[in-house]
Amino acid sequence: MILKNERLGELEKFCLNEPEKHAFTIWDLRMERDNTDFFISWDGGVRGYMLIYYGATVPSVILYGDEESTERLIKHMNLEKAIIHLPYKYRTLWEREGMVYKVLVMAREPAKFNVSPDIVRIRDKEALSQLFQDPSYLVKKARTWGIMRDGYAISSISALAYTPEVWVLGALITKRRYRKRGYAKKLVEFFLNEAYGKTRKVVLWVRSDNYPAINLYRKYDFQIIAEDAWINVGVDIVP
Repeated sequence: MILKNERLGELEKFCLNEPEKHAFTIWDLRMERDNTDFFISWDGGVRGYMLIYYGATVPSVILYGDEESTERLIKHMNLEKAIIHLPYKYRTLWEREGMVYKVLVMAREPAKFNVSPDIVRIRDKEALSQLFQDPSYLVKKARTWGIMRDGYAISSISALAYTPEVWVLGALITKRRYRKRGYAKKLVEFFLNEAYGKTRKVVLWVRSDNYPAINLYRKYDFQIIAEDAWINVGVDIVP
């Protein structure tokens, strides 16, 4: 049985068993219900789920569950344009065209660090305009910090979702001319320190061939906990 926008309390309980794997789902259940549809594969309990988030320029779809449930849920996704996220081992269940990227899910606990005084909270999207084409989400809903020069961020990091169970580290970027100066390390340390005492886990998604980023995260003891597929449907957006 597929339920739409029903049994959401049961879905949240299901996700809280492994919050680091369901960070965005927990966030959307609590903060983005008006922008999200939830589909649940139900058989006396949650066997799997699909959410479709409509709050961005391109809808974002998350699928999770066993193979049978994932296959059934996919049939309820009729979007012409979307970014689909699902376990990498089930990527072939998507039978329509779409560029597939392999993404690693990495996690660790927050920790105390001595942080750089140069890092500030960024609340104005104009300050991020040299790093992102549209940073609206990063200042309206996410929490974003950065290192500034002449009124603009030259390096930034964001908590894309933040709950007592898990924070999502994302949007870590440094302007090209300022790279290899240790700014990314400072921002990761700041993020882990900022999350300390506010959440139990920090999780991130990184493309499997982004070796510099993976090596950086491994230096801070982030461990791979899952492999996801990012599938572009009718769009060309790089993870």
